[in-house]
Amino acid sequence: MIVNPLELLLKYRVLTFEELSRLSGFSREVLERLVRDHGTALRVEGELVRVVNPIDLALRLVQRGMSPTRVSELISWRDFEEFSAEILSKNSYETVTNLLLTSPVRFQIDVLGVDTVTGIALAVDCKHWSRNTRVALTAAAQRHLERLEKMRKYRGFVVARYPVVKRAVEVAGVILTLVRPLFRVYSGTVVLVSISEFNSFLRDLRAAMDELGVKPLKLY
Repeated sequence: MIVNPLELLLKYRVLTFEELSRLSGFSREVLERLVRDHGTALRVEGELVRVVNPIDLALRLVQRGMSPTRVSELISWRDFEEFSAEILSKNSYETVTNLLLTSPVRFQIDVLGVDTVTGIALAVDCKHWSRNTRVALTAAAQRHLERLEKMRKYRGFVVARYPVVKRAVEVAGVILTLVRPLFRVYSGTVVLVSISEFNSFLRDLRAAMDELGVKPLKLY
């Protein structure tokens, strides 16, 4: 039975060419060509083929017609988290992953990016699941808005634990999704963006927020 070798690699993350050929039904020659064509997502280490960018590979599979539901089963929240932090860093944001406050109130933000020049912070909630429904997205956005409000209310406690937050003047929420969301803004403060759009969104952040009517929360 022929199995998509890219799907196998996303599932196992590292396979030998022999294993990949046996599991997929493709020849070594075809597999080598496939790996070369996906050089940003895959790397050859001798006889091993290793996935070095799971989200890149996941997006390629979605673009090739694989069900987002199936793709979401093959990636983790940590894949999304690491990729979003990397994109933020490449756009000159200082990042904190798994920002967590436990007292006097508990809340957690997957990734916080702070532009220390402009003072804007982006609190990113990573949703790698495939539930691209208005109900699911609205519920996620509402919970995220509550986190932002806690961050503002308890800013002093957050700064004590994460000093970079002192450089943030305002914060907007981002719900980062696997596929293009059904709507873009919730309550004027939380914007919904697919992972494939995230880099371009950051490059033109102010213009994008102005166009969407996003108003970040003032932190002080």
